[in-house]
Amino acid sequence: MLRIIAAIKLAKGVMLAGVALGLFSIVHRDLDQLAQQLVDLMRISPENHYAKLLLEKAGLIQPHSIMTAGIATAFYSAILLSEGVGLWIGASWAEYVVIFTTGFFVPEEILSMVRGPSLTKAIVIAANAAILGYVIAVVWRKRRKA
Repeated sequence: MLRIIAAIKLAKGVMLAGVALGLFSIVHRDLDQLAQQLVDLMRISPENHYAKLLLEKAGLIQPHSIMTAGIATAFYSAILLSEGVGLWIGASWAEYVVIFTTGFFVPEEILSMVRGPSLTKAIVIAANAAILGYVIAVVWRKRRKA
């Protein structure tokens, strides 16, 4: 089961690393033009509410905001990749990191659910609670044996 959790953490880490690289690649690009290209590429009508919103807001984003988001995303990606590799090789420190990082986000996820309930949020909370409970149980069993 820890290997499955490790694989999930590794997959999320790789995806977030890609997002971080994407953010870094657009830091000093013309976001108005990129947004217009995206709308054209996806064949969305410029009159669409969300397309209008994207086209209006894209030019307001500052490069330092993109850089900050890229750094935060890269940092979280590194944590996920470390957790995944650690769990995969059976490192006990990785179990503690998973408990801390997963437990850290649970209160925010619950608040998000209270503000606007959705099935997706409920599934994410349930999955994270299951992972957290399982890893705590593994650590607890190991400590009792020692």
